[in-house]
Amino acid sequence: MKNRVVHFEIGAEDPAKLAEFYKKTFGWEVNEWGDSGYFVVGKEEDRSVGAIGGGIMKRYESEKTINTIEVENLDKAIADVGAAGGKIVKPKASMPLGDDTMWWCYAEDPQGNIIGLMQMVKNAR
Repeated sequence: MKNRVVHFEIGAEDPAKLAEFYKKTFGWEVNEWGDSGYFVVGKEEDRSVGAIGGGIMKRYESEKTINTIEVENLDKAIADVGAAGGKIVKPKASMPLGDDTMWWCYAEDPQGNIIGLMQMVKNAR
């Protein structure tokens, strides 16, 4: 596919602390790149299976980006967000998409970034 998203970056007041939130909430692999203060999300070998890598860095503007994360169990992800210090800012809702239903919500991480969470469910026939 042309012009696809290949990288994301999340601005943070405290990148190291926010990296821990994403590790705890989603089980992400997050490691600081040397001692740069830039935290790399994902592993290089994950790209071979289509994963999008990213980074968590010091916020230098008031940039706002919503990255949507597909999860296996939305209710569990909602609970995990709260347990890790985040909060739900748009409650769980559904949207029919052909033979599937997308369940989704918006959450806010502890440093004010909005995260989209979604789970695809096959419609019963």
